[in-house]
Amino acid sequence: VIEAQQRRSSRMQTIYRPLILAALALLVLVAGRLVSESLPSWIAVQTVLTLGMFLAVVAFGQGLVMLTGGLDLSVPGVIALSASIVAVWVSFMDGSLIVGILLALGVSLLFGIVNGLLVSVLEAPAFIVTLAMGAVLEGLSLFITYGRKSPESPELLVTLFSGSGKLFGIAIPALLFFVVGIIGFIIQARSRFGRNAYLLGSSLEASRIAGQPVNFIQVSIYAVSGFGSGLAGLMLVGFSGNAQLSLGTEWLMPSIAAVLVGGTIIGSGRGFWQSTITAGLMLTAITIVIQSTGVSSGWKSVLYGVVVLVALLSTRSDIGRRRRKKISQVAL
Repeated sequence: VIEAQQRRSSRMQTIYRPLILAALALLVLVAGRLVSESLPSWIAVQTVLTLGMFLAVVAFGQGLVMLTGGLDLSVPGVIALSASIVAVWVSFMDGSLIVGILLALGVSLLFGIVNGLLVSVLEAPAFIVTLAMGAVLEGLSLFITYGRKSPESPELLVTLFSGSGKLFGIAIPALLFFVVGIIGFIIQARSRFGRNAYLLGSSLEASRIAGQPVNFIQVSIYAVSGFGSGLAGLMLVGFSGNAQLSLGTEWLMPSIAAVLVGGTIIGSGRGFWQSTITAGLMLTAITIVIQSTGVSSGWKSVLYGVVVLVALLSTRSDIGRRRRKKISQVAL
């Protein structure tokens, strides 16, 4: 009986939940017809996939961190710094785009490693470490831009990520959404790194007993989160056209919300990438419908705040049910 319940729960998380979330995203766009004549449309679908792709890149690393009980609040700072580095290197210094990209990703990876070392080795609270690091990185972004107006994005990044570039008549970022989805699934669900992250999230002590290099795994997870945010910075600087210091601010709450709505329980070792990425699609669709009404953009922040609170409350009840189940199993 217990095994049958576990199989049903696994199917719910890996198959049914992603399908339900994707269907809800489509339903939201269709329902948007009530508030805007431009919905639903093929352009709107491509917009959802494009913005969903940016969100997925950020949420991938954030999901791994949350899976193991942490929270990466340095995301806006890493995005801003990555975008500033590549824009300044190419626009102000006439440097090679390839070198600028490598610099941006290398620096993002480095600061992710620093976050991981502070959390794992010094056992400092993740949210304090990453919040402070985010402030440092935003300051560095301001420093390297010399306080001038936002430097312009390299033309190639604009072509790739602004939606102007198309392949088979479809915006390139919309196609990249599926590439990100496949790569994320392979890394999180099918790689040794992903299995180690799940084990660490399930039980730190179990990982130690199993002989896992716990500190190295934690550092690697924060490094992946930093790298993902840096990659998102490169994409977003192409999408926006310039390297604004506030470029990553609006992606922090959505990344947390997507992970929670996708069913990840913080510090439980329980979470599924396919649910996270489809949750991102649903939240993006809701945001687009809200914006199409012409109401204040502040409602978007309200939406994500409410979503996070509701998801946290549902998570607490789920944790309570799991504890009661374990107690009843032990009693039997």
